[in-house]
Amino acid sequence: MSTRISRWLGVGIAALAVAAFSTTASAQQAPGEQVGSVRVVHGLRGLVADIYLDGNLALPTFQPERATDPLSIPAGDHLVEIRTAGAAKTETPLLAQNVSVPAGFEGSLIAHLGSDGNPTLTAYADDLTPVPAGETRVVVRHAAAADGVSVLFNDQPAVASLSPESEATDVVAAGDYKVAVTPLAGGAPLATPQDVQFAEGTANFMYLIGSQADGTLGWAAVQVKDLQTAPAVIQTGDGSSLSHDPGPNPLAIGAVAATLVAAVGAMFVVRTRRTTG
Repeated sequence: MSTRISRWLGVGIAALAVAAFSTTASAQQAPGEQVGSVRVVHGLRGLVADIYLDGNLALPTFQPERATDPLSIPAGDHLVEIRTAGAAKTETPLLAQNVSVPAGFEGSLIAHLGSDGNPTLTAYADDLTPVPAGETRVVVRHAAAADGVSVLFNDQPAVASLSPESEATDVVAAGDYKVAVTPLAGGAPLATPQDVQFAEGTANFMYLIGSQADGTLGWAAVQVKDLQTAPAVIQTGDGSSLSHDPGPNPLAIGAVAATLVAAVGAMFVVRTRRTTG
């Protein structure tokens, strides 16, 4: 199968998964009920998964390093279970956690390896406020079985220290960047440096995933577009007007098809309830 066909197949599977999850969530939602907006990110490398919401198969055959569109989930407590794709519902899940979605929450829930090497869920509130003209927001999140790391943009320190399950946010000039991650003490990159493009007016949520011990660290990413603000002054010098349309330019990192940090008044409470086989 060609790379191009594989990429489009991945997008198609993600779209079907979104439809299934949305249908399950909508079936649970009463008229007028308060909801939260949750994007589900699959950061468990190599695992094709079935994801259950409150006992119902919600995301079947969910491919690794994929993300859903934002999904409306009824506010309140929910049980999320993850099994290998095709496993019986009666089979012990690889992961089971209770999560609480606050009304009005807007954020992401990622399934990933925790610092102890076991699968876990971590939630982050997403900052989707506008960014200045010519700039872009970059949010780096540590969702890997790894020690604290440093993150470099174009070989320059961008995040001096990023601990497991934490995040760092910055607004930078839009453009092309080489992103690398190293031990806190410096030295050789822990993963292959990645060339990325942070487009103007976007929010780029970058997840460090995989395992340091297994040598599988890498990046998964989601880009949200159309957050740019108009420039306050446009210097043309000849009375002409200037228009700029950056156009669609999704962040391409690894096999991610961009398709659960603090936002004002929003926290996504995760209560762990792991089961083992």
